[in-house]
Amino acid sequence: MSSDPSTIFVVDDDPAILHSMRFLLESEGHRVEAFASGDAVLQAFPGPSPAFVILDQVMPGMDGLEVFRRLRASGLATPAVLMTGHPDPGIRARARDAGLPLIEKPLALDAFMTMLAAGEAEPRSREGPTD
Repeated sequence: MSSDPSTIFVVDDDPAILHSMRFLLESEGHRVEAFASGDAVLQAFPGPSPAFVILDQVMPGMDGLEVFRRLRASGLATPAVLMTGHPDPGIRARARDAGLPLIEKPLALDAFMTMLAAGEAEPRSREGPTD
């Protein structure tokens, strides 16, 4: 799968979140592909890999963790992050076990942009330290 280093995929069923994320990321010079469901983003493959994937956890049908699992199974190794407005301990543990950083909604936008720019949202190894 080839890579498109300038594109970020945002997956969220909330149109307001998609609009806000698109505005924020495009204002920082990124290209954004927005998807309203896990199924929609999975249909984008095979194709150029994005530079980064932002996944909402709670969506109708497939949740963000399942989308992440399917993206990895399809061979996509792009860094990703999981967003949730409901960061209960179970979701935190499942995200950590999957090696998927978790950020809470509403987003701390400055912290998120710093993390994105620094590449700190790389998938973590299961053997690595857990916070």
